[in-house]
Amino acid sequence: MSDGDLLGLLLVYAYVGILVIVASKWKFLKRTNAHRKFIHVMIGNITIFWWIFETNWMMSLLAAAPFIPLLYILTKEGSRKDMPENKLEREVKRSVLAEASVDGHKLGLVYYAISWTILAFFSFDDLMLASIGIVCMAYGDGMGGLIGKRFGKRKIHGCKTLEGTVSVFIFAAIACFAIFSYYGFLNSEGYYMTSNLGLPSMLALSVGIAAYVAVVELYTPGEYDNLVIPLSTVLILTLLGV
Repeated sequence: MSDGDLLGLLLVYAYVGILVIVASKWKFLKRTNAHRKFIHVMIGNITIFWWIFETNWMMSLLAAAPFIPLLYILTKEGSRKDMPENKLEREVKRSVLAEASVDGHKLGLVYYAISWTILAFFSFDDLMLASIGIVCMAYGDGMGGLIGKRFGKRKIHGCKTLEGTVSVFIFAAIACFAIFSYYGFLNSEGYYMTSNLGLPSMLALSVGIAAYVAVVELYTPGEYDNLVIPLSTVLILTLLGV
């Protein structure tokens, strides 16, 4: 195991642990039932430091894939109607991750972890593009759902609202531009080699991707947008030769 892989693993698990603690202790999140969206959005910040990893299998199989069965188990436990007799099972059922897993779409966070795993493995050679897919899902879909649920009044498709869809576009555009800028900085400083885009290209791509994500989120049913948005976004950028 290289130093970069070891540091990456430590950062991922430490960061996730901090998020879980914050989500479980912050009364505002519990009171407003926003703990799931908090985790959904903030997990996207792993894109800031996952370039530290040096091998794709370490990142995907040890930093991302373990969360797939974990979140699936927590979803099943959180969905149980009866209260388990075993103390450990009761604590698992009451955990913030179990509550977050069954709040909203039951398998949403599981699909989230699947997307992370696939992109970490197959897009390891260009983590800027993989990061774009992740932040569109984290910030675009996450903030759009949160704002749409709280402030949405004009329904435009099913239970989706105009306010939520506009929020998806705005936050996805901001997140995309931030990632392009950040990885451009890493590239210029020699920390991580990736495409060097100019300001007009970054702006045009950010707006175009955000518009695409807003439409996809609007028409994709249920939790499946956690798969469709990141994977299709990265595929499109790859085909465009970004």
